[in-house]
Amino acid sequence: MNRILVALAGATLLATPVLAEDVTLELWSRQDTSGPLRPGNVVKAAERLNAELEAEGSDKRVIVEVRESPAPGFDEDALQLLRVFGIGEGPDMFIQAHEWICAFQQDGFVLKLDDYLAKYPEHFGTIFPSLWESGKCPDGTYAIPQDAEARMFFYNKKLLREAGYDDAFIEAMPERTMSGDLTMDEVVEIAKSVVDKTDAEYGILHRPSKGPDYLMVFQTYGNDFVDPATGELLLERDKLAEAFGWFEKAVADGVIPANNTSMEWDAIRAEFYAEDNAAFWMYGIWDLGSRAFPTYGLPEDEEAFFKDWGWIAMPAAAKGGKPSSLTHPVIYAIAADTAEPELAVRLLGHASAVDLNTDHAVTTTHLGIKPEQLDDPRYAAAWPLARATELLEVTKFLPNNPQFGDLNGIIYTAMQGVETGRLSAEEAADFVIDEAEATLDNVMVK
Repeated sequence: MNRILVALAGATLLATPVLAEDVTLELWSRQDTSGPLRPGNVVKAAERLNAELEAEGSDKRVIVEVRESPAPGFDEDALQLLRVFGIGEGPDMFIQAHEWICAFQQDGFVLKLDDYLAKYPEHFGTIFPSLWESGKCPDGTYAIPQDAEARMFFYNKKLLREAGYDDAFIEAMPERTMSGDLTMDEVVEIAKSVVDKTDAEYGILHRPSKGPDYLMVFQTYGNDFVDPATGELLLERDKLAEAFGWFEKAVADGVIPANNTSMEWDAIRAEFYAEDNAAFWMYGIWDLGSRAFPTYGLPEDEEAFFKDWGWIAMPAAAKGGKPSSLTHPVIYAIAADTAEPELAVRLLGHASAVDLNTDHAVTTTHLGIKPEQLDDPRYAAAWPLARATELLEVTKFLPNNPQFGDLNGIIYTAMQGVETGRLSAEEAADFVIDEAEATLDNVMVK
């Protein structure tokens, strides 16, 4: 582990008061090329905090030291950081995937933020209310959302038109979804019409590996996977069976291919983006900027894109129900034993400023955390972000439980079994419960 002094906040030694007290705050961050401004914005924020401290007449000045972790992913990084805290060597602040926050809370390593957040509404008061759920444990809030994502059903309007759906029907799909009128079963019906009435081979495609996206299906059927009172994993057999039943029906109707989980990523994208060979693609907004536009040539112009393409949130399970999306915020957190909790909170408040967060959002295709970012010309110009921000109103999260990654692996295995015909929906629900009870700790079953 190397320690890199990224920035000395303050101008120069000559500009620093003679009696200034330097306060070094150490920030733990993964070496993540996909999000360099996560720590970078904290470094920039120190300049703003120091100017504020000077105006207040304080003799304190903040120095930010970034401690870099070479961990390949957030799970590995979280486990490494827990070990570091365990030997008393933890940093003052850290950046982490939100689902790990309660692991740090359970071990007493992270600062409870509720009172601080209320004290500084100028920094935290306008963050989207839904995003705060990502930083909560049963007894309070322990993290600040740093960014967000949106996951959805993309769809090919050309194929829907070819299948006989008129423009009025097609253009009403997003609004019908948000109102609860469009349902999951209707998505299967639309996809089946495309397969039956056009040359397209696939109705719906999803990721071919373990990950978050397909969990939207389970959530729309009421599977939240965590008990809000205890934070323990929660499995509800009937709700699991209903979600697996949707996949079972989609495969039986020839909509989802039985071999979806053995397909290659590039092949799936090509079928949807380039070959006009799939009606729907369940994935995330970042895929437009990272793959659809540069690799597969979809139009980057907003009007041209929406002429032939579109997206909807995850529809309700039943008519009149609530739609949903899924986001996976990365969060800022503060160590429980930091010597300067107030300064750390203020520092992360400045790091959450509209302009700095927008710098990160537009360069990494992540959603912002505040509605004011919609007024930033740069954010507005990145129209996929601006348009997808509305999904934060209905978004959900992975459980803040460190065992959920293992549970997700069990769910994915069961989903493979359903799609390949080895398991019925009922058998898949039983499989998940049996495996979870045998391999995981403190699993509640209803």
